[in-house]
Amino acid sequence: MKFYDESFTQPSCLNLVIFPPDELIESTMVKLYKFDKECEYKLVVSQKAGITCNSPHNADKKTSGNFPSSYIQFNVNKGTKTLFTYYKDLKNKPTQDDISVSFYKVKESLKLP
Repeated sequence: MKFYDESFTQPSCLNLVIFPPDELIESTMVKLYKFDKECEYKLVVSQKAGITCNSPHNADKKTSGNFPSSYIQFNVNKGTKTLFTYYKDLKNKPTQDDISVSFYKVKESLKLP
């Protein structure tokens, strides 16, 4: 978790943006928070699965099965400026539980209701 603007602590609202579009993330997120399509603060949720690394520096982690193959990321943006980010490595494509637990941490950090 990282705040890029120390003066930013609690947005009054969030506008949900999921990129690339993902039905599981969208259906989970709308159950967890009331998003406002008119809000200037955008919560951009992104994920990627099936990541492979060919670097020899990670050989020990890859052989032990502890190397992540996906991630989920939450960014709060205002205009083109990123104010906050949360990133989590995962071993598989994000599940509903991964999404919920990660968003709970985001809500807690931003002091959202």
